[in-house]
Parts: sequence; structure tokens; C-alpha cells
Amino acid sequence: MIARLLLLAALASLCACSPGDSGLALQNDYLQRLSNALDEPRPESFDSAELPRYRMPPRRARLIAIAEVRISLLDLLIDVRHCPALQQQISQRNSSLGKQLTPSSRLAYEGELLRDIDACAEHMRGSDEQALSQTLETLAVAKRQQLPAVYWNALNGSAEVERYLRFAETALPADASEDNAALEALAQLAEIGSALPQRLPPPAAQLDALFFALHASDQGGQLITSLASLTHNLEQGSQLLESRQQRRPLCPTGQATARARIVQNIFVKYYAGSLQPYLAQVHRRGQSWSASLRRLSSTAQIPTATRDYLLQLSAEEASLWAGFEQATARHVRSWQATLKSCGLAPGQSGWNGNSANSDQ
Repeated sequence: MIARLLLLAALASLCACSPGDSGLALQNDYLQRLSNALDEPRPESFDSAELPRYRMPPRRARLIAIAEVRISLLDLLIDVRHCPALQQQISQRNSSLGKQLTPSSRLAYEGELLRDIDACAEHMRGSDEQALSQTLETLAVAKRQQLPAVYWNALNGSAEVERYLRFAETALPADASEDNAALEALAQLAEIGSALPQRLPPPAAQLDALFFALHASDQGGQLITSLASLTHNLEQGSQLLESRQQRRPLCPTGQATARARIVQNIFVKYYAGSLQPYLAQVHRRGQSWSASLRRLSSTAQIPTATRDYLLQLSAEEASLWAGFEQATARHVRSWQATLKSCGLAPGQSGWNGNSANSDQ
């Protein structure tokens, strides 16, 4: 009868997850089994209502007003007739389509424009058009100064970036496929921002591919949800282990008891065998993801709202990422202390790395 009640309780906790949320189901199953084995009350489940704290700030707080440069590109159109590439860029910008460029398209355009301005200025430098050459050089300086702001508007005004950094309804799947394209795209975008204005942004085709990689990935938002839920559940699991040892030690005499061996089986089969591989894949993705976000947070002219948000996710202290790492380390210590107190830890005489066949 007791076994049946425990099974029903475990099934109820699994049903609390969103349909198809294998990552959260795995976490809940582990926590329920650990609670049963320790004979401790089932801890509080992760509440998805906590996730909105990781919502991006409003777009209006993240966009930068960029003043028009004093030198009119339209006035230059006739003067640069000896530089057809630049003339074409200016014509494009002053067309009806050019005036409706998306923020990410404008970043690519500004890079191409500056390349053509530099080339034209160099071409004119040895000619009779010294005044024009000087005008172009002045324009280039002004445009370069604006590049970081254009860059941040490209990211902050991008639906692709917003989607990638928005928490998801479900955690990262337990069997998630590799998502290197999106992680690499995020890293490359961070590198582009860090190199400005000395190194110009890449052409549209290259930038579009990076934004598309973010758009095509569901794992950015799932990673946020996984980090939040794992932090909560690992802390709950640590509290279970520590509370049991403080109130009713599993092995009062230091000798392994029957219940302690059940708990050891949970460690081998459900922590090391099931949860740990999931933790490893979340950690692997999270390392690359958080490093890119920290690099973005230190990029020049970043809006304060954006910087605060990125650091809330990825800072090395007091962030979503830091909380996950701390919860992971605490849970390992809690397990080590519990098993060592019974002589059942790896390296001790009672260690058994093979889990029992029966479910706990």
C-alpha cells in the first residue's frame, strides 16, 4: 500500500510539468525519489511564476537615439561621382527602402558605407578633390563614433535576439541535440561588438546568418528555464539531505543502515545515472552562453538596461548562472557528507557503484 502511494505521488509530481517537458520531469522524478528514500517531506516544486524575473526590459529602454550626422549624404551624392561604389551606397540609403532598414540591416549597411567612404577618400587624396577627401574623412570619423550605438540598436531591436534570450515555457529537453550554431552565433555577435569601431561590422549576408541561427534555436530560452529550475531543485535536494542528517542521521553509529543503502542507490541510479548527465549538458551550454553574455555586457556604449539584464543572467556573482553553479556545488557537498557519514561514499569500504535493480 505504501509503495502504491509513493508511486502515485511521483506520478502526480510528473503531471505538474508542462506536456513534453522531459527536463523538468527528470528533475521532479529525482527530487521525489530522494524525498522518499530519505523519508523526508516532498519539497516545494519549482514555480514557473518565478521566470518573469528574467524578462528582458522594454525595448524602449534598450534602444539608443542616434543623431543624424551633420554632413548630408544626399549633398555628397553628386560630389562622389568618381566613386561609384560609394555613390551606390548613398543612393540606396536615400531610397524609400533604405530609409526603412531594420536595425540589424542598418548595422551591415553602416559597415559597407564606411568601407566605401574610406576607399573613396583614399582615391581622392591624390587628386584635385582635396576638400572632398577631407569631407569624407570627417564623415568617416563621425560614422565610426556611432557604430557602437548602431550595433546595440541592431541587437536590442532584433526579434531574433529577443526570442533567444526570453525564458521558455519548458526546460531544455533531457535528450536535447547539440545547438552549436546558436551558441557560436552569440559568441560571434559578442566578438563583433567588442571589436567596434576599429573593426567594421561584417556584410549583411554574414550578419543575417548569425541572427537567423538565434531565431532558429529554442534552446536559449530553454536554457534560462533549466538554470532557474535546476537551481531551485538542487537547493531543495540539498536541504533534504542536510535536514535529514541534522534531525535523524542515516547512520547514527557510522555504520551503514538499510535505509542508507537505499539512499546510496538513489545517488548511483538517479543522481549520477540520470540527473548528472543532464546537469552536464546544461553546464556545457551555459558556460559558452554566459561567457558571451558577459562579453556583451562589457561592450562599449551598452544601454544600462541591457547591461543590467545581461549581468542578471550571467554575472560571475549574484546571477542566474552563478546561482546554478553554487547550487550544483552545494548539492555535491551534501551528497558527499551524507554518504561519508555512512561509509558509503566513493573510495570508502561500503561504496557500491552498481545500483540495485528495484526502483526506489
